[in-house]
Amino acid sequence: MERAVFRPPIKNLGLLVLVGAFGGAAAGAALGIPFFVAALFGAGAAGIALSARQAAGLRAIASAEGLAVLGRGAPLSARWEELRLGFGMSPREYGANQRYAIVADARGRSFAFADMAGATPCRAVAGADGGPVEVADLKDAALLLALVVQRVPAWHVLPESLLVAPPAPAAEPPAGDVPGLGHRTSSRAQVGLLGLLAKVGGKVAGSLGKLGAGALKALKTANVGWAVASVATYSILFSWKFALAIMIQLFVHEYGHVHAMRRTGMKVKGMYFIPFLGALAVSEDAFTSRRQQAYVALSGPIWGSLLALAPAALFLWTRDPLFAAVAAWWAIINLFNLLPIAPLDGGRVMQAFAFSYSSGLGLAVSILGLAGAVALGAALDFSLVYFVAFLGAMELVAEAHARTGARALRLLPEPARFATPHYLYLRAVLGPQPGSPGEGQFLRNLERQAQAARSAPMRAGELVRWGLAYAGLALGLLALVWFMRSIPGAEAAAHVLG
Repeated sequence: MERAVFRPPIKNLGLLVLVGAFGGAAAGAALGIPFFVAALFGAGAAGIALSARQAAGLRAIASAEGLAVLGRGAPLSARWEELRLGFGMSPREYGANQRYAIVADARGRSFAFADMAGATPCRAVAGADGGPVEVADLKDAALLLALVVQRVPAWHVLPESLLVAPPAPAAEPPAGDVPGLGHRTSSRAQVGLLGLLAKVGGKVAGSLGKLGAGALKALKTANVGWAVASVATYSILFSWKFALAIMIQLFVHEYGHVHAMRRTGMKVKGMYFIPFLGALAVSEDAFTSRRQQAYVALSGPIWGSLLALAPAALFLWTRDPLFAAVAAWWAIINLFNLLPIAPLDGGRVMQAFAFSYSSGLGLAVSILGLAGAVALGAALDFSLVYFVAFLGAMELVAEAHARTGARALRLLPEPARFATPHYLYLRAVLGPQPGSPGEGQFLRNLERQAQAARSAPMRAGELVRWGLAYAGLALGLLALVWFMRSIPGAEAAAHVLG
C-alpha cells in the first residue's frame, strides 16, 4: 500500500511562478529566445525550485505501519500503537489562538500540526519531553488526524454523536465495468423477420431520439455568448462557412464527452466555447476508474472522427473540394486533441494508462507530455500549445493533490466509519471553524480525493484494447488527411502535419 506524504502548503506560489516567468522572459530577450518559450521555462524553473525545496523540507509520512516525521530538528518515527495524541491552543502574535493536534512517541519526541488556513504562525508549544515544538501548518491536516484517530486508535477524541458508524454507501459497479457499458443479457427467443426489423428499427429510432434530446440538453448548457464570439472570431479570420464548420465539429466533439460522462453517471456542469482555444466539456465529478477516464477522453475524438467521415463521403460522391477541406480540417482538430498532452484528450488517455501501473509512472508520463508540448510549440511556433501546457501543469498539480489525499484515505483501516461530519469536526479541531470561507473548497477536495481513492486501475486486457483504440483512431485520422492531401483546400491541413 502506498504511503501518504503530508507537507506544508507552498505560500505565494502564484507570485513566485510569475516572477520566474518575468525573469525567464528577460533572459530570453537578452539571448534571443522566443518570449513564450523563455517565460514558460522561467516559470517552470521557479516551480521546480519550489518543489525541490518543499521535497527536502518538513514532511509527515504515513504508512500502514506507522508515522515518520522528517526534515525537522527532532525527527519522529514510531508505530501507530506507540503514539499518543493530544490537543491544545497556541497564541498568535496577532489574531485569535491557533488550535492544533500533537502526537508523541514513547521517547517523548513530539510533532504538532494544524490547519492554519492562511493565518500567521503561532508560538511554539511544549512537547511530551518538555522541549519546544513548532506547530506545522499542513495541507490535508484533517486527513492526517483521521489516520491518527483510526490507526492509534484514539476514538475517544470524537464526540459521542460521531462514534456511530455512518450508513454504508450504496454498492458500486464492479471494478472495470463502467455504468452503461457493462454486461447485457439478450433474449434468445425466435422472432420473425418483420418483427426483428421492427424491433431493431424501434431501438435505432429510440437511440436517435435520446441522442437528439441529449444534444439539445447539452446545447442549452453551452455558453451562447462565447459561442457567438467564437463564430465571429473564426468568421473574421477565415470565412463564415469555415467558422460554421469549425463550430459544428467542436460541438459534436464535446458532446461526445458529455454523452460519455452521462452514460457513466457523471454530473455535467456544462459545455464552454472559447475563442481561439476551441471548447471543453466540464464535469462536476472526478473519474471513478481509469477505464472511465479513457472512455470519456476518447469519446470526443471518436464522435468527431465519425462526423469527419460525412464530408469525406460527400466528396467521394460529388468531388466538391469544399467537402474534402472540411473533412481534412475536422480530422486535424481531432488529431490535435489526441496529442499525449494533458488536458488534451490524448493526455488524459495516457494518464489513464500510466496511472494504472503506478503513481510514479503516471507523474513521469504527465511531465514528459508537458515537455513535449513545449518542444512542439517551439518547433511549430504555435503559441496555443504553450497555453495547453500551462493548463496541463495546473491539472497535474490538482491530480497530485487528489492522489495524495486518496492514498491517505486508503490507509484508513475503517473508512466506512468516517463521513463528512467527521472530517468537518477534525478540521475544526485543527483550526478553521465550521462555516469558514474555505469549508466549501475543503469539501470539494475531500470528495475528489474520495473518488480518486475508489478509482480502479485498468486491467491488462483493458490497457491493450483501449491502447489499440487510441492508436487505430489516430492512424485513421492520419490516413484521412493523407488521402485528401492533394485536393485544393485540404492540402493546407496536410501541410500542418509536415
